[in-house]
Amino acid sequence: MFDLDLDLRNAVGLSESRDLYLLTDTNSQQYCLSEIRKTLDISAEHILCLPDGEQYKTLETVERIWDFLIKGNATRSSLLLILGGGVLCDMGGFAAATFKRGIPFVNIPTTLLAMVDASCGGKTGFDYQGLKNEIGVFYQPKSTVIYPPFLRTLPHDQLLSGYAEMLKHALIASPLELIHVLAFNIDNPDYESLAELIQRSIDIKQYIVDLDPEETGLRKSLNFGHTVGHALEEYSLSKGQKLLHGTAVMYGIVAELYLSMVKLSFPKQTMIQVVHFMLEHYPKPACACKDYEKLIEFMRHDKKNMSADVINFSLLRQVGNCRINQTAKKEEIGDALDFLFNL
Repeated sequence: MFDLDLDLRNAVGLSESRDLYLLTDTNSQQYCLSEIRKTLDISAEHILCLPDGEQYKTLETVERIWDFLIKGNATRSSLLLILGGGVLCDMGGFAAATFKRGIPFVNIPTTLLAMVDASCGGKTGFDYQGLKNEIGVFYQPKSTVIYPPFLRTLPHDQLLSGYAEMLKHALIASPLELIHVLAFNIDNPDYESLAELIQRSIDIKQYIVDLDPEETGLRKSLNFGHTVGHALEEYSLSKGQKLLHGTAVMYGIVAELYLSMVKLSFPKQTMIQVVHFMLEHYPKPACACKDYEKLIEFMRHDKKNMSADVINFSLLRQVGNCRINQTAKKEEIGDALDFLFNL
């Protein structure tokens, strides 16, 4: 649902008597919660604010959500509203999916990344033993409410983080979508035009999810850029360093476009266009060769792999032509990492 007025009562069909619970994170509480409370009267006892950040995407935080619902006497007819970024949407959705074997929830994403990625598609979960989203289930939200004015509260690096996922959607969709995304002035955004791009990006993902809700085939194309991207993110977390998910995915897109060029003859000129976009807008990636073994080890734990010995990728033959279940040798992955880190 793409709602510009944030009239939640109409948007999700709430009745006055609905038993509501709301999860939010510290940033969303500060910048966005007041807008929600203009529409919905939710008691303070039914609001839980959690710390923001990937380092809090843990079982312990999920337990806090369960405890909150139990303490509030939530039932299977209760409705959980999730107001926050992608980390909260993932964890809140998992908590809803498992509390009393499943209660309905509504996503109200407050970041660009959450709007175009985490809030739609039904993937829920949390990180475990340093691995991204290692524990989770597919569980669809009752609704997702997108309110673009929230984006005006975001720092620029968070906007860029979400934009990387929009670039990924464009690459797997069509040359025309790629033209639109690369041409948009993300450094000085026109928010009305951005809202239109967001709608198209969501439509791309939702079309794929509707055809393959549990990722048995086509939906794997949405993992383009994520085999390398998740490994970089996990490695940064293991070092106590901050690397935004979308920034890691941007680096993953470049590395996996290189693999696509080598293995599937993806057009070199298009890859160069994307590389220029990354270098113009994102921090330059940095990593030492000695770190490659650890990065590849993280890739071996990726959920897309069909065995522990084979690293699986979704790669592109052309823009809009994604080939799932592609594999690469350790040496080929090393070459792709060399390409990325020597730009």
